[in-house]
Amino acid sequence: HERLVGSEMCIRDSQLIGTISSTIGQLSSLVVLYLPFNELTGTIPSTIGQLSSLQYLYLHNNQLTGIIPSTIGQLSSLRILYLPYNELTSTIPSTIGQLSLLQYLNLYSNHLTGTIPSTIGQLSLLQYLFLSGNQLAGTIPPTIGQLSSLQWLWLDYNKLTGSIPSTIGQLTYLWGLYLDSNQLIGTIPSTIGQLSSLRELYLHFNQLTGTIPS
Repeated sequence: HERLVGSEMCIRDSQLIGTISSTIGQLSSLVVLYLPFNELTGTIPSTIGQLSSLQYLYLHNNQLTGIIPSTIGQLSSLRILYLPYNELTSTIPSTIGQLSLLQYLNLYSNHLTGTIPSTIGQLSLLQYLFLSGNQLAGTIPPTIGQLSSLQWLWLDYNKLTGSIPSTIGQLTYLWGLYLDSNQLIGTIPSTIGQLSSLRELYLHFNQLTGTIPS
């Protein structure tokens, strides 16, 4: 499954091996980079931040290791960042908050640690946020309530602590909220009752108290 045209590089499920070359940053007209379901190893090169036209980045289901480079925040045209099912470590870079056009962020099932950066609240167009299945710790930043377009929030299967921020009630368009299988404590905030679009709510396997607001 390969397609190479002027603005797209699409190679999926082709048993592609080796690393992503740092020279990829020279493809300044690239709009789509689609390399999933291969056997890519090594790190995501920092030169990826030079892809100023990039809108769609799919590197899922590989064996990529190391950090998410902070230069990812330079991808000012990016709409979709899709990196699940790799072996990425370290923290989510705070520069991710610079991706002002981002609509879909999926970092599911990696080995990410550290906290969720408060800058994530700057992603006002974000509709889908998937951070499940990592080792993220610390508290859920109150700035998450600024994600005014968010429809799905998956933070389950991490090591998040502290309480659920009351600002979560500002997510007017939220359909699904998954906070289960963490180490959250405290009372379930009454502001959850303000989520008029909510269809799915998962809070189990925490240490929460109180009742779920109607």
